Amino acid sequence: MLSPHLAAAPSATPPAGGAAFHEILIAAGIASVVILFFGWVTLMERTNRPTFVGRLADWAAKISGLPRWVALPIVLGLISIASAAWGVWWDVPIHMQRGRDSGPLANPSHYPIFLGILGFCHAGILSMALARDPLPRHTIKLAPGWRTPLGAVIITGAGFIALVGFPADDLWHRFFGQDVTEWGPTHTMMIGGAVTFILGVPLLLAEAAQVSTGSGRALLARLFGHRIVTGLAIAACGIPFAFLMEFDLGVPQFPAVTQFIIFGFLAAWICTSVRLWIGPGGALLVASGYLLIHAALWLSIEVLPDVLLARFLLLIPSALIVEAVGLAMRPNKNKRAIPFALVSGALVGSLGMYGEWLWSKVFMPLPQPFNADTLPFMLTVSTVAGIGGGFMGLWMRSRITLAGSAEAPSDPKQLRYRGFGLVGLVVFVGLMGTFGVPRQGDTYAGTITYSDVSTGGTQCDGQQRCLARVTVTFQGKDMAKDAVWFYALAWQGNPKHGAGSDVPTDPTAHVPGIVRTALEPTGKPGQYTTKDPVPIYGSWKTLLRLHRAPSQMVSFPIYAPNDPAIKAATGRQVLVDNGATVKTELESKFLQREKKDNIPVWAFTIGYLLVLGIWIAMFLFYGWCYNRAATGAPARRRTDD
Repeated sequence: MLSPHLAAAPSATPPAGGAAFHEILIAAGIASVVILFFGWVTLMERTNRPTFVGRLADWAAKISGLPRWVALPIVLGLISIASAAWGVWWDVPIHMQRGRDSGPLANPSHYPIFLGILGFCHAGILSMALARDPLPRHTIKLAPGWRTPLGAVIITGAGFIALVGFPADDLWHRFFGQDVTEWGPTHTMMIGGAVTFILGVPLLLAEAAQVSTGSGRALLARLFGHRIVTGLAIAACGIPFAFLMEFDLGVPQFPAVTQFIIFGFLAAWICTSVRLWIGPGGALLVASGYLLIHAALWLSIEVLPDVLLARFLLLIPSALIVEAVGLAMRPNKNKRAIPFALVSGALVGSLGMYGEWLWSKVFMPLPQPFNADTLPFMLTVSTVAGIGGGFMGLWMRSRITLAGSAEAPSDPKQLRYRGFGLVGLVVFVGLMGTFGVPRQGDTYAGTITYSDVSTGGTQCDGQQRCLARVTVTFQGKDMAKDAVWFYALAWQGNPKHGAGSDVPTDPTAHVPGIVRTALEPTGKPGQYTTKDPVPIYGSWKTLLRLHRAPSQMVSFPIYAPNDPAIKAATGRQVLVDNGATVKTELESKFLQREKKDNIPVWAFTIGYLLVLGIWIAMFLFYGWCYNRAATGAPARRRTDD
C-alpha cells in the first residue's frame, strides 16, 4: 500500500502555479521594448519616412539580390529561430533533471527562447513593414496602400501564436497546474509557432523569385544557385523534428508510436519535396542539414555543466531511400512525381523507420521500442504516416514551383496537386489523434519488494539518502512480456531541492538528475527486478514505466516527495511499503503531478480541444497562403489601391 503519512518537505520547493507578478512585469517590459521598436519602424516605413532599419534592408537587398522585404527579415528570422532552438535544447533537459522552475525568469534558458520568439515574430512584421513594389502576384491588403506578401503573413502568424503561448502558459498553470511535458497545450503553442515559422521562408523566397530581375539574386545565385537556396529553405522545414525532444532525451511522455508517426511523416515530406525540387542529391542535402544543425546544438550544449545531452535519430536511411527511388523513377524528367512521392513515403515509413529503429539501439537513450514484437505495428503506422508525408511533399514542391514562376500559371493541370497537402494533413492528424493520446486501459497489480537497500534496512524512508533495487511481481498475467517498454525511471533529482550533492548518475546520461535502468526477469513467472539501484529519497520521483501498444502508458509509482506547493492530493508523498501490492495508474498522473486534481475532466478537454482547433485552423490558413501564392491572377493591382 502507499504510505499515507507526509514526510518533511524538501527545502524551498518551487511554486507549482503561475508566475510571480513582478516576473510578469519584467517579461512584459522586455516584450514591450521590442514591440514598440518594431511598431515605430513599421509606422515610419509605411509613412515614407526612412529609418536606419529600412536602409539596412536596402543594403541587404543590394548584396543578396532579394527584395528588401525578404533579405533582412529572413536574416532576423533565422538568427531568432537559432536562439530559440538553442534555448529549448538547454531548457527541456533542465526540467527533466531538476523539475519545475522557481519562476519563469529564474531559468536562464528561457531568455534565448523568449527573445528568439520575439525575434522571428517581428521578422514577419518587418517584412510587412518593408513591403514595397515590386510585390508578388498575390498579396493580402492590410490597409489602403499597404499590401504584404503571403510568406510574411505565415511568419507573423507563427510568431504570434508562439508569443501568445507565453501568457497562455501562465494562465494554464494558474487554472490547471503546471504541465511538465513538451507536448503540453500551451507548450505546443510556443514550440509549434517556432517550428512552423520556417514554413514562411521558402514561400517568401518563391514570391521574391516572381519579381527578381536579371541582376537579382546576385550574391546568392552566384554562390549557391537559386534552386539550392530555396531547397535549403524547404529542407529547414524539418525543424518540427524538435517535437521529438522528449524521445531524444529518453523521457517521452507520449506513446512510442508517435515518434514513428512524426519522424516518418516529416522525413518523407521534406526529403521528397527537396528531391523533387533540386533533383539528385536533394534528399542527401536534407539529411546533411539535419545532422549539421543537431551536431551544432549538441556541441554548444555540451559545454554547459551537467546538462543532459539530447540524442537524435539519423535521417540518413530515409534520405538514401528517397535518392534510390528517385534514381529508379526519375520523377523530374518523366513526370512520375505522384508515384515517386507515394513510393518514397511508403518506403521511408517502413524501411527507413526500420533503419532508425536499428540506429536507436546504438545511439538513443531509450530505444524505440524495446520489444521487437511490437515493431510490425509501429512500422505499419509509420508507413501510413510516410505516405501522408509523400502527399505533403508533392504538394509543397508544386506550390513553391508555381509561386516562384514569374508568369502566372495558365494551365489548370498545373494546379492538380492543390488538395494533396490537405490529404497529408488529415493523415497526420488522424494518426496522432488515434494513437497519440496516452491511455490507462486495464489496471494491473504487482507486489513491490526492495533489496540491496543502501541504508541497510528493508526499505527507504524517503528522508535520508537511500538507493535500492526494486522488484515487481505481477499478480496474474505477466503484462511486461509484450510491452513496448518496461523499465525504471528516476528523474528530477535536483540537488538544490533536497536530494543531496551525491545523487547517482545514469551511465547513459552522464549527468545528475536522471536515472534509467532496465527491469530484468528474475526467472520467476511475472517477476522483474531493476538492473541497478534507484534513488528513493529527496526530490527524486521514481516509478516503473509500463507502455503497451498502441497507447497504454501506466506506471507503478514507487516514490515521490511531499510537495506542499502542489495544492492537490497528488502533492503528497508517495512511498511504497516493502511487500505492498500496488495497482498501476495512468503514467501522466505521476509524471505530471503538478496538475490540479479538482479540475473537471471536461475543462481539460475543452482546453486541449481549443489549442488543437487553433492549430488546425493555422495549418489550413498556411495551406491557403501556399495555394493562393501558386495560382494565377487577374490584372496586377497597384500597392496604393
